[in-house]
Parts: sequence; structure tokens; C-alpha cells
Amino acid sequence: MMNINVNDRIEKQPVVVRQISKKTSQTNKEYYDLQVSYGIKNYNAKIWNNNPDISNEITPGCIAYIWGIARDFKGIIQIHINNIEKIENPDEELLSQVMPCCQQNEAKLQKKVKEIISSIKNEYLNSLLNEVFEIPYIKENFFKKAAGAEIHHAYVGGLAQHTIEVTEIVIQLCNIYSYINYDIAVTSALLHDIGKTIELSKFPENKYTDKGRLLGHIALGVEILNEAASKIEGFPQDLKLELEHCILSHHGTLEMGSPVVPMTLEAIALHNADKASADINGFYLAIQRDTGKDNWTDYNSTYRRFIKKSKDNI
Repeated sequence: MMNINVNDRIEKQPVVVRQISKKTSQTNKEYYDLQVSYGIKNYNAKIWNNNPDISNEITPGCIAYIWGIARDFKGIIQIHINNIEKIENPDEELLSQVMPCCQQNEAKLQKKVKEIISSIKNEYLNSLLNEVFEIPYIKENFFKKAAGAEIHHAYVGGLAQHTIEVTEIVIQLCNIYSYINYDIAVTSALLHDIGKTIELSKFPENKYTDKGRLLGHIALGVEILNEAASKIEGFPQDLKLELEHCILSHHGTLEMGSPVVPMTLEAIALHNADKASADINGFYLAIQRDTGKDNWTDYNSTYRRFIKKSKDNI
């Protein structure tokens, strides 16, 4: 992680350019406003000139070296960039250095998903999960993409990590509430965000694709479910309906993007597990990204509150 203090000089530091836009100051001077990151740490940055070459060369998602100095701006670190240089064709070592990554490696995530699938006793649901996770674009993307563009699990491997967290919470709920159908609930948990393999682009960009913006991961997830189920002879329609409902309702409310609210035990279990995983990781990322030096994060517009840091996570 890149930890910068006020007045630190920055020399040829590789970063991911997350955002860049040209703005005009109160004195009518044009400048560039950026968000740059190294690992999961994000920094606001400024380039105090309007060189047009910057707009042409430096774009969101690119890797660049920066030179400059860290300044204090209303209690947070702001990087004043004197020079920025795009890195053409960065190698894998550099990418792994600057990309935000899950703390668990891909092999462990893959092993855990396989273990959970093997616990599903219903032959149709077991076949369905194996069918889905063998789809080429899912095999290629599921363990490499994020679960979100900004708010939670927004790093390489985040989608798989979030999915496993949600599934493990659902499994615990099934242990507590024996009347929840384990196979339906766990299958739904593994598939609830599968549409994000299409909704989000790859790193370092990690932005919404055209299809992702137009359809959203919930609709895309149901599409993937139906595609896989159609390949399994005799797949029960009532069972597919249960899974469709869980995916469609997992955001919990119409205001949060679900076209229907949870109406089954399995759907409400999935929704609460999904919310727990997303919110806890969202708080954690807000703390890790914050560049202030006190015990509280800056005001978080997503959660509409300040978030307290503990000694263990500062």
C-alpha cells in the first residue's frame, strides 16, 4: 500500500488513474482533477496546468508514473502532480503491484467454490452450478473481476470473495434456521452476482460496460441462469422460478434496484447475507482508502455518515 504523508515528495510513483477531468478554478485557471490509486488506497490529485497533451494521453484506467508533492487539503492528503507519464504496455509484475487485489489468491477462491458446489445434493442444482461455472467467459472473469466499481469488493478477485462471503453467511443462516431450503439458498447465493462477469469491465479500468449499464447485473444474472438451465434436460421449472426470484430480489427493495422484493425464505436470507457482506466490506474499504490522519474517515456520501477507524484498521 502507498502511504503518503503531508510534504512527502513523490518520485516516479506508479499509479492507476481512476478518474481525470478538466476543471476551472475560481480565478478562471484551468487545471486537471484526478483520482489515483495504488492498491486499494485512493488519492485526490491535481495538475495545475492545462496542457492538452494530458487529456490525450492520460485517461481513466491507464497506468502512469507521477512526480509531485503531497499537500494537506482540509485534513486530507492531496497530491500536487508536477509531471505525469503514461506507462505504455505495463508488464504483469507492475500491474500486480499497482492493482487493488483480494487478500486470498485465486486458487483458494476456486477451491472454496468447488467445495460449496459439492455440498449441493439436488442433482439439478448441482448440475446447474457446474454448468454455469464452466461457461468460458465466466471461467475467465469470475475470479478476476470486482464485485463493484467503487463501493464494495472493488478489487481484483472481489466478485469471487463477495460471492463466497454471501454464500458462507447463507450457510450459517441455514444452520440456524433449519426450515430454509439449503440447496436453493446456497445455489442462489453462488449465482446472485454472476451477471457482474458481464456488467463490469476488467482491471485496471473496472467500469460499467455498455451491456452492464443498459441491462444491469440482476437481469444479466437471470439470463445466465436460464441459458445454463436450458442445457440440463428436464430441469424443473418451479425450481428455476425459485432461483430467478432470489436473483431478482437480492437487493431487497425496489429503490435499491430489485424489480421485486424478497418473498421466500431463501430470498430474504440471500438479501440479508448480501447486504452484510457489501456493507462490512464497504466500511472497510472506506477506512483503508481514507487519507485523513484522525480517527474518523471523511464524510462518506454512500453511507451518509462518518466511519470510525480502529487501531487495527488504520
